[in-house]
Amino acid sequence: MINLIGLAYNGLKWAIESILNMTLFKVSPELVDGFANTIAFLISLTAIYILLVVVSAGKKILGIVILLGWALLVVSMVISAI
Repeated sequence: MINLIGLAYNGLKWAIESILNMTLFKVSPELVDGFANTIAFLISLTAIYILLVVVSAGKKILGIVILLGWALLVVSMVISAI
């Protein structure tokens, strides 16, 4: 699993290096490696942050759905007992 993550990170870094070499740093390609490492690291942190936000929001939504489910169950049991 860790090897797969490392492989994905290196692929991301390589893609960023290629894009930077073709666009912004044609004149001074020696700067590309440092910027590509930083950009790849920030993209990884951003992806982790977005994943955590989505999971947190999902937890809240699931909690609301469970609460509504229990409430509807109790209400339907009370109505059917009447």
